[in-house]
Formats: sequence, structure tokens, C-alpha cells
Amino acid sequence: MTPPNDPDQPGGRIPCETRKVFGFPVAVSSVEEMSRVLAEHAREAQVPCLVAAADVHVMTLGVHDPDYGAVLEKMDVVCPDGMPVVWKLNRGLSAGERAAERVSGPDLMEALVRANAAYPELRHFLLGGDEEMLEVLAAVLKEKHPAFHLAGVYSPPFRSWTEEDRKAMREAVASSGANVVWVGLGCPKQERWMAEQKGLLPPAVYVGVGAAFAFHAGTVKRAPRWMQRNGLEWLYRIYREPGRLLKRYVKHNSLFVWYLLTGR
Repeated sequence: MTPPNDPDQPGGRIPCETRKVFGFPVAVSSVEEMSRVLAEHAREAQVPCLVAAADVHVMTLGVHDPDYGAVLEKMDVVCPDGMPVVWKLNRGLSAGERAAERVSGPDLMEALVRANAAYPELRHFLLGGDEEMLEVLAAVLKEKHPAFHLAGVYSPPFRSWTEEDRKAMREAVASSGANVVWVGLGCPKQERWMAEQKGLLPPAVYVGVGAAFAFHAGTVKRAPRWMQRNGLEWLYRIYREPGRLLKRYVKHNSLFVWYLLTGR
């Protein structure tokens, strides 16, 4: 059995500059800086450190759903995954204040996997997706980044989880010896799982990365860079998967724009 941890034990939080977005502290950083900080933290992790990549959907869900808002408050780092969140962070900066950069889940995963060359102690674990996806993803990452150290993978059952399922997930991570765990369960499931299990998880850096598994495995095509830079990645994803994403993205992007205009 995985021994319980104290989720408030010093060392879980990542020291970095933050600014509030709708009441939640969001990191003012860059992909390369955040990957370096997390790599250094993972090497000596004594407690689980939870990282969320927050796009418009995550931020507005946190505002409207108190339970999910409490989940976000348990995160040790919230990265701005989405240009509207970055624009909110950088709104009204005074002279000398640092501008935030986008730190998306897929980009952070790419950078931290690449960092294995400089940090050979990093041991990665892939949690989420089906077995075929995980096999392809692991092969792609290893081919692209030869220094990538894969400690293990786990495909959770595609149904409501029992406590035995949750225990099996924790024990798979613990037995692997991983210190970086990529959680690709989709939002909001991945953040809820990390927050609910925080006191029981083995020490490591846990990063919720949403669709990053599919992007890196090549099963889903990511938006062109110009669309990513201009805050239009959500539109591209609707174009690619309208049945699954249309309602969610239109609703939450509209709410976020409203909050920006009203100054909330």
C-alpha cells in the first residue's frame, strides 16, 4: 500500500511568480523556465507536486463550479495554457513588470521530456489513454528524444473508478520509481484525480496535460503555430472535433471574454 503523504508538507509548492486570474494564482513563467524548475524539483521530490495547465475552459469552470475551484486551489502550480489566460495575466502591466508567456501542457511535456538529456535522473510515467495509444506515444517520444527515460505506463479502465482502481493507479506509479507523472485523463477528470489523491500519491511531479498524449502520438493534429500564438487553437480543435468540443469551447470562451470586458 502507498503510504499517505502530508499534502501540506513544505516542498510541494513550486516557488515562482504568480498573478491572480479570477482569484486563482497563475504562474508568470515560460515553457523552458517551468520545465527547468520542475525537472530540478522532481529530482528531490519528497511529496507530490501537482501541476495544472489552465486554459479558458479550466479557468471559467473553476469560477462557476465551487468543487472544481477547490480542486484548482490544491494545485501547486497553475500554468497559463491558452492565450486569453496569458492576455489576462499581462493586462495593465506597469513598467518593469514581467510579461507572462503561454505554458501549454503539450509544450511543457515536450520540453521536460527533452530535458532528460540534461537531467538523466528524470523517470517519466504515462498515465491515461488506451494501451495502443501509450505504446505509440512511448515509441514516438523515445525516437525523438533518445535520452527519454520511461519508468512505466498505465491505462486506467474506461468506466467509473472503484477504490481498487485508484489504488492500482497509485501502486503502478509507486512501483515504477517515476518522479515525473504525465496525467492524460482529460479535463476536469485529471485535475480532480490529482487533487483527490494528493495525500496518497507517491512523491513526484504530476502534470495534467489533457490532449498532449494524442498530439505527441500523432493521433490528433495540433493547430498551426500561428493559430496557437493568436489564441485560436480552440477554434481549430472545434473544426477537428465539432461534436465533442463545440458546446464546451463556445460556452467557456464566451464567458471568459465577458469576464475580461467586465473586469472581473
